[in-house]
Amino acid sequence: MASLFKIGATVEALTSLDALTIPLPDPQPEFRKYVKKDKLADGLMKGRGPTKIIWEFPLLEVAEVGQANAYQSASPIYIQSLDEDDAPQVYEVLMNVPDPRESGDHAPRMRGIRNGLLVEFIVISEVA
Repeated sequence: MASLFKIGATVEALTSLDALTIPLPDPQPEFRKYVKKDKLADGLMKGRGPTKIIWEFPLLEVAEVGQANAYQSASPIYIQSLDEDDAPQVYEVLMNVPDPRESGDHAPRMRGIRNGLLVEFIVISEVA
């Protein structure tokens, strides 16, 4: 069965993660309606920032990390991921891959294996 998770430079070029040149396993997705939620004085919550989708890959080989990073650019790309109701949805996004080595928040790893790759997507719009 093809992966529900897809990525591509255009909507027409969306490719399942398991059908990429170097196939990737399905990520552990997280849908955040807001980047941050603040508690107001009256006890209500107020969301701040754009919608963000996070894909976490627990364990990847070095070549798979390179495949994931290949889509990172300053231009928007397209992904298919699960929305807040766990239904597949296509989004126009900006991709960001925070590097844990730069923040000092990385764990020791085995040779040729990278753990905990986190890919953040800032949602620009949903594609109908």
